[in-house]
Amino acid sequence: MNESSDQFVGWVAILGGVIGVIGFISLLLMFIVGEPFGTVNDFLSIPTGLLMLPMVVTLYRLLAGEYPLPGLLALLAGIAGFLTTITGSILLLTNRIDFQLSLLPGIGGFGLIGLWVLINSIIGLRSGALPRGLAWVGILLAVTPSMALLAVFRLESIANGLTGMTGQTTGFQMSLPIMVVFLLGFISYAGLPIWFIALGRLFTLGRLGLAVGALSVS
Repeated sequence: MNESSDQFVGWVAILGGVIGVIGFISLLLMFIVGEPFGTVNDFLSIPTGLLMLPMVVTLYRLLAGEYPLPGLLALLAGIAGFLTTITGSILLLTNRIDFQLSLLPGIGGFGLIGLWVLINSIIGLRSGALPRGLAWVGILLAVTPSMALLAVFRLESIANGLTGMTGQTTGFQMSLPIMVVFLLGFISYAGLPIWFIALGRLFTLGRLGLAVGALSVS
């Protein structure tokens, strides 16, 4: 990679992360105020996913040299995750699927994105390619989304929980374990875009792309 490529990937990832942060704020406002903030969140996930795709490919090229199989798994998970969330949002916004069905690509895509971050953070930590702090934060933020892949089998329960949180279900009471899972999920949903911004900033400063390229050559 050259410096211009690092700059492009970095700034695009930063932009994607900023839009992701705005999307999370919209999600919070949806639970407090209601629509149209849910629709805004669905719409913003589309540019966020598109803008993060260059970073998915770039991290594979930079980090997969020593760990080709995990690197390939991360690449496939990242591409599938972002494309799945994009597709799900488009289908929901165009009324092709309802809210409950949209949770399948929503949670599934979020889980795959978490798996992408988790694998790359572990590779970056073991190889020294990523700063230790950034790698550990990525691991912590990615654990819950990765485990959320199992939640696609409980879509109805999740839909009921989200509907209850928005106040659309009277008398709804959430159990403590479910509340903890939702809280951890929200933390990851809020934190991952910030992680994207921090990762992109490393590229814009020339502290990651060129450095890792030099390590791979040596």
